[in-house]
Amino acid sequence: GDLLKPAGTVDLPTTLARIEQRTDQAGNRTQSPFWSAAEHLPVLGGSFRAVRRTARTAQLLGDEALPQAVAALDLVHRGQPIHGGRVDLALLGKLGTPLARAAQAVDDAQALLAPRDSFVIGPVETRVATTRTQLARLDAGLRAAVTTLHQAPALLGANGPRRYFVAVQNNAEARATGGLVGGFAIVTADQGQITLEQSGIDSQLKGTKTAVASDSEAAGTWLTIGSTVAWQDANLTPHFPDAARNLAGLWAAQGGQPVDGVIALDPLVMSELLKASGGVHLPDGTSITAANVVDFVGRDEYTRYHGKDNGKRKMLLAALADNLFHAVVAARDPVRTLAAAARAGASGHLFVWSADPTEEAALAASLVGGALPRKDTPYLQVLTQNFGGNKLDFYLRRTVRVTRAADGLLRVQVTLRNTVPTGLPSIVAGRADLPDPPLPYGQNRLGFSVYGALSTAVRDVQIDGKPAPMAFDRDHGHQMGTLSLELPREQDVVVTLLVTEPAGDLVYRQQPLMVPDTLEIEVPHVVLGR
Repeated sequence: GDLLKPAGTVDLPTTLARIEQRTDQAGNRTQSPFWSAAEHLPVLGGSFRAVRRTARTAQLLGDEALPQAVAALDLVHRGQPIHGGRVDLALLGKLGTPLARAAQAVDDAQALLAPRDSFVIGPVETRVATTRTQLARLDAGLRAAVTTLHQAPALLGANGPRRYFVAVQNNAEARATGGLVGGFAIVTADQGQITLEQSGIDSQLKGTKTAVASDSEAAGTWLTIGSTVAWQDANLTPHFPDAARNLAGLWAAQGGQPVDGVIALDPLVMSELLKASGGVHLPDGTSITAANVVDFVGRDEYTRYHGKDNGKRKMLLAALADNLFHAVVAARDPVRTLAAAARAGASGHLFVWSADPTEEAALAASLVGGALPRKDTPYLQVLTQNFGGNKLDFYLRRTVRVTRAADGLLRVQVTLRNTVPTGLPSIVAGRADLPDPPLPYGQNRLGFSVYGALSTAVRDVQIDGKPAPMAFDRDHGHQMGTLSLELPREQDVVVTLLVTEPAGDLVYRQQPLMVPDTLEIEVPHVVLGR
């Protein structure tokens, strides 16, 4: 009876692992004869096989992945990974071994759950699909951690001092990698000692008339807009290595010392770090915590300080960055600090790029590297970027629905809604692009892009059911299409595309936004980021 209950009302892996496995008098696990027979039932046999694989997956995680994770945690408890602003590089190296073993166990679990049966009853298929997504996220997080730990000694100055440009992004004015670079810091690392050299605000960042160097595979779309000459456009591409090279080049072009790498983070990463470090206090008396930092950066700072107080607002943001840095490196609870860093790395809101080609090759293969995949596997990323020069993306809500069309294509339907309330200052709801004639209050202008796999082809594009022109390009081999949208206040705009994709499970890459997408993906898939 439990097998047929709706998903969510029973813990299928645990319940069915007990059914599938029994223990003999010698303590050896043996296969239940009931299960062997059930797998060969007509119609229902596929469901029993799917549940059996899910149960074995849970068992594999419990027997192999979890003990390795516990071993890593034990190393952290017995050591001092961060003390006095210095990271214990030797301890980080030791952590990599058990986490790599845990990652391998997760890989094995994914392989175990990979086979698909032609017919699986709805509740079972829902649970199996959820488990696949959870495994994919766990795998991405572990791989990011293993990669970062392996590269950490060099990145943190084991072989000589390193200097990093840290971009603090604000997703209220969305960009592909998060948001407008509203603040920055220059951080050095030498033998694990981390030092804040300089911090500042976006008004201190100056563009250049001569474009900085770009990758030959970079999308011409973003180069034309100005990604290699203007700070506000540097991270229009979702391929973070390109965005990082733009930021590093622009910093050098305005006379900044060359950097060895670029780190990008946003308020969600701040929230994770504040969970470990505790709250920080700003000069105006505001207390910033994990619970309110996203709202403060994306909304409250603008409603509280605007107009003649805009300078004060920017200085508060600089103070927030400074105070957060010192709270994190102080690491009064090293275990929670490392856990927070791991969650941030697995969130898809934290990116790292290294100017060293060997280090960068390793980073690019992980979630924190933020690179577009090089293999032609099913891939989808929906981007909305602020082209109106305001902060309305705090109020943007997106619903992404993916279904299989009758002709075998994928139908991608993206519903965009602008939930902006009345009474917001012009810095939030105004239009820096100065449309003529002026548009109604709160109307947002978005650059809308869809990235597919290397071999993806777009067959049809519609906006609210009417054909729409889309400009196509390639970004590191990936098919991409872009169009400009006007999004009125309290209205929906629906963009629908028919696309081809190679065979396999779809990988949906969540754009780092203030509010993540509502997903209704009705084909086999995994989701990266949140």
